[in-house]
Amino acid sequence: MSTVLGAGFSALSLVALSACSMSTPEPVEEETLGCMISAPAGFDDHSAGALTLAETELARSAGLFSATSSQRVTNSSATSAALTRMKDQDCALTTVLGPGGADELSDHAKSNPDDVFLGVASGHEDFPDNVLSIDFDLVPPAFIAGYIAATASETGEVGALVSQGFPQAKKILNAFDAGVALYNDEADEDVENVKSYRESAVDDRTVADTSDEGRKFFESAYGSDVDVLVPFGSAAAMGVATASTEEMAAQRTQEPKEEGAEEKALPKVIWYGASGAFSDTIIATIEPNIRRGLRSMFVEWPQSRNPDEVAEASKDEPADMGGFLITDKHYKGTIDNGGVGISAEDGFLSRVSDAGRSITDLRERIKSGDIDPEKS
Repeated sequence: MSTVLGAGFSALSLVALSACSMSTPEPVEEETLGCMISAPAGFDDHSAGALTLAETELARSAGLFSATSSQRVTNSSATSAALTRMKDQDCALTTVLGPGGADELSDHAKSNPDDVFLGVASGHEDFPDNVLSIDFDLVPPAFIAGYIAATASETGEVGALVSQGFPQAKKILNAFDAGVALYNDEADEDVENVKSYRESAVDDRTVADTSDEGRKFFESAYGSDVDVLVPFGSAAAMGVATASTEEMAAQRTQEPKEEGAEEKALPKVIWYGASGAFSDTIIATIEPNIRRGLRSMFVEWPQSRNPDEVAEASKDEPADMGGFLITDKHYKGTIDNGGVGISAEDGFLSRVSDAGRSITDLRERIKSGDIDPEKS
């Protein structure tokens, strides 16, 4: 399904002609269509899809685009077909989100060298020259997530999963395990070690990027006493978030247990994507700063007064690409340059008083080189 939104007649310059006037009307401004393709969770994923859609709509309202068109696809062949349809719409900029359509984007861009494309969170490194890219280094945040998950766990069991094709998948899982290990090393001697679910395994923590597979992983992990999960993906991550939210609701509405009966720990999620306010299970959020990336690349992208979203001045002169002034063709967001943030949600902060301080401390130790998430 695709959606097209117009900027409205107010965006056009129309000349009123009197009955006797012989003046020539000014030419109508050329349409500048911003097109987006997202798979498989679409633009309601509370992650990269939703963040990119919001930014593109912001750019439309500021006049950078005259209209936007968005489409969700389910597989690679559907991505190729969507790219062809976008070509027929004469899109000024076509954005493809996630790793699933990266190969199709690369092939399509090679066949259309005069068009401009943007790959977001694809992990692809060999795009042709007419493809801009925004990616994020999630290894340090995954390390911090492992430590925070261990801090938050009531059962002593935590877990992480990645969807198939997710960039840096093995490094992310290893960093998560290392974060859990650091917590164990630094915890008091009388505190039992926290275990990482299916530790050291990659395949057993990698699932197809579907909601059903995410839900199945949650049910298996939660059934094994894992009470904190960190999902990296699109539809699979939403499957985890939905299943955990349903489980929390079920526990809160069930009949009170008999006195002395053991209460099952409520599920908790550390989310990768937009702010975690959409679910009470979310205790912390790893947020990709897509807005900062876009403002680092596009000179005319709407700017912000928020210092965390203001792009650093580029050393290079802007170059014209398809009518857009571009300073940097490739943006890699990190915790060092403000491209990736991690923060605890208010509810978690109220329960664990030093959670915010732990995140800040770990971030600074990584920046200083005291901790190397890839070698820990």
